[in-house]
Amino acid sequence: MSTSIKPTWQTDDGSVQLYLGDCLDILPQLEPGSIDAVVTDPPYGSADTHAGHLSGVTLRDGTPARQALGFAGIDERECVRLALQWCEIAARWVIFTCEWKFVKALDDAGILIRFGIWRKPDGAPQFTGDRPGTGWEAVAICHRKGRKRWNGGGKHAYWHYPKGRNDSGHPTSKPLGLFSDFVCEFTDVGENVIDPFMGSGTTGVACVRTGRRFVGIEIDPGYFDIAVKRIKAELARFPLFEKQQSVGQKETSLFKEDNHGRSETTTPTEA
Repeated sequence: MSTSIKPTWQTDDGSVQLYLGDCLDILPQLEPGSIDAVVTDPPYGSADTHAGHLSGVTLRDGTPARQALGFAGIDERECVRLALQWCEIAARWVIFTCEWKFVKALDDAGILIRFGIWRKPDGAPQFTGDRPGTGWEAVAICHRKGRKRWNGGGKHAYWHYPKGRNDSGHPTSKPLGLFSDFVCEFTDVGENVIDPFMGSGTTGVACVRTGRRFVGIEIDPGYFDIAVKRIKAELARFPLFEKQQSVGQKETSLFKEDNHGRSETTTPTEA
């Protein structure tokens, strides 16, 4: 049954649209090229990898992050499948953190443009002491075939940000400054950015702060609620954002339509 898809929460002008649901169900409904860019931090690596990386992390409420994670990482095949899908719906860049071992598969798929690095000066050391620690994470920089443009000029694909204190409520939240850089360097003011794995809404906060339109998808109701609160708070700090984004812009559906002009997907469960 086809019904018009509606965001679970959105701003009055639609400049921010948040969906509580599974991105694997929602993304196939998007029209090719309907989004300007994808900026996201998908879950990656094995459960053991997650547990190892989070072993010393404690959330704001005192809960050990390794116990609060609650989701499995995507493997190499799933990463490539998702990235190909993202490159189809994005008119421009697809930027995401990933397991460095996935980079060759992304390159073989013909969508990898550059392999970037996020340097973490406060990353965990190698506790065993029998080999060097890592201290960095991979950043996949992908694009569909065609002309490419970014706002970074000739700078390197290298970002230096400490992990810092995690007050977001999500165990694998990334630094706001890092994702603000991604948004500013790979998109322009007023463009549409989607985060299929929204988590606690860091990409959305970065988009509000820098004047981009944002679409977020999150499957977990708890993290979805945190994202709504964080983005609402950011909108309160930037009260002109909605007006600036709505001037001269006609709101159009991003989703495929059936013969009756209705979007071919199911409305996400209300929060």
